[in-house]
Amino acid sequence: MKTSFRPPLLGSVVAILLAACTTAASPSGTPTPSETPMPSVAPSEAPSEVPGTPVPSGTLTVADGAVVDGPGIPLAEAMDGDLSQPILVRGTLYRDANGDVFFAATLGDAAAPTFGEPILAVDNYPTDGPTWDLGDAEVTGLQEANGILFYEDTKLYGTITP
Repeated sequence: MKTSFRPPLLGSVVAILLAACTTAASPSGTPTPSETPMPSVAPSEAPSEVPGTPVPSGTLTVADGAVVDGPGIPLAEAMDGDLSQPILVRGTLYRDANGDVFFAATLGDAAAPTFGEPILAVDNYPTDGPTWDLGDAEVTGLQEANGILFYEDTKLYGTITP
């Protein structure tokens, strides 16, 4: 029969380590709580921007009064192409909690919500009014999460400036 010393040895080592971690001997020999500093829950620096605020990689200026239809080009693909002419692009349109409007290539998570790159600032598009009215959400497809309003599959026609 083989006798293994591992379990008793392992138990002794664990007990010694736990005792060393929870108490430290004071000069008088009386155990005192360990003086390990607690980590701070506050960040060492203030964040440079509000979480969720995107850093746009350009601007999409919506063409005024243009009526265009078609499948549209995915935003990421359009950014790699010719940007000298207005273009019909497909992506996710959203308005952040500050009221700024952006156009993103994708919607990552509707519950958070998160948006995929590239993200463009949108000019010449309403920032309030019936477009952003949650009362009509069943008809328009408008969604809301964490104070951000968005349309998951949107086509916009305009000029992109990187």
